Amino acid sequence: MTEDSKQKEIRLRKELAKVKAVNANNARVGNTSRNFSFGGVPADTSHKAMPTSTDIPDVVSLPPKRRGKKENIPF
Repeated sequence: MTEDSKQKEIRLRKELAKVKAVNANNARVGNTSRNFSFGGVPADTSHKAMPTSTDIPDVVSLPPKRRGKKENIPF
């Protein structure tokens, strides 16, 4: 009886390996595109020059945010 159960376990492991191989081959076929844009590639694909430093307006950055000074309360 134990030989039968061992043989059954071996057979089931082989079947499982075959199923995994088939599933791996099916999953390897290809991925669908997640690009949902209408019409595919945009019509205007010409080269656009990057703006130079003279084109960008002067920007004043704010000072860094300071942490609030609170008492050291553990709760």
